[in-house]
Amino acid sequence: MLRLDLHTHSTASDGTFRPRDLVKMARASRLAGLGLCDHDTVEGNPELLKAGQDLSFPVFGGVELSVDFKGTTHLLGLDLLASKDTPPILDGLQEFRRARNQRLFDRLIELGFNLTLERIEEISGGGQLGRPHFARALIEKGYCNSVQDAFDKYLGKNRPAYVDKVRPTPLEALAMLHKAKYAPVLAHPYSLGLPPDKWLEVLPQWKKDGLLGLEVYHPDHTLDQIQLFTALAHKFDLIITAGSDFHGANKKTPITWVKTHSPVGLEVLGRLREKLLAS
Repeated sequence: MLRLDLHTHSTASDGTFRPRDLVKMARASRLAGLGLCDHDTVEGNPELLKAGQDLSFPVFGGVELSVDFKGTTHLLGLDLLASKDTPPILDGLQEFRRARNQRLFDRLIELGFNLTLERIEEISGGGQLGRPHFARALIEKGYCNSVQDAFDKYLGKNRPAYVDKVRPTPLEALAMLHKAKYAPVLAHPYSLGLPPDKWLEVLPQWKKDGLLGLEVYHPDHTLDQIQLFTALAHKFDLIITAGSDFHGANKKTPITWVKTHSPVGLEVLGRLREKLLAS
């Protein structure tokens, strides 16, 4: 059975491949379909959909939202109905991201780094700037050895150049995605850092607020975590999804990851659509 990848990133945020190139790679890799969920933006979706149509390959636009909660909380919004609406909160998030990037750049200059914003924008490939682009600029200048090195020294949380960004609450993010007719899925739940018993409190409330799926299969999940999240998904009737979280050169995981690490195929899309239409 062909495997489905509903979580990838392009040059519209912090990936290193254009949306059309992701489609070509996914098709060549014999995946069942591909979802694009760039951070806080849907700018890459039109190119993705056009490439999918041209190549007769199933693709799904989406977005990945940072949410104000424990640890690192991200919600995927999957545009499985091919809706034309852009989630309204994204305009505010993108404006704040631009202001955040300027502040981040200013801090790096204050720290004595010889960088230009123009070069960092070139590195981004014309998409939305993110910290990995700043990291690659630091590597290019010889200040750091790798993206991880740049985050550990300067760009990660509580490091000298870190600047936080605005985040909606879980309720706000779920409501916004439903308003846009995007199916909400909790991305890489391990990153919240919750103990197993805490999930029994969180997931029922989020399901009530509109959560439809759980990304059980993710490269950073251990076997024990996959078993835990599978059991939780069954317990609370959440759809199990899979994603490589592919970022190209900015992360090591290949776009073919789901082929060997996930049982999820196209059959989950019908169930997600059904739940979305019924919500």
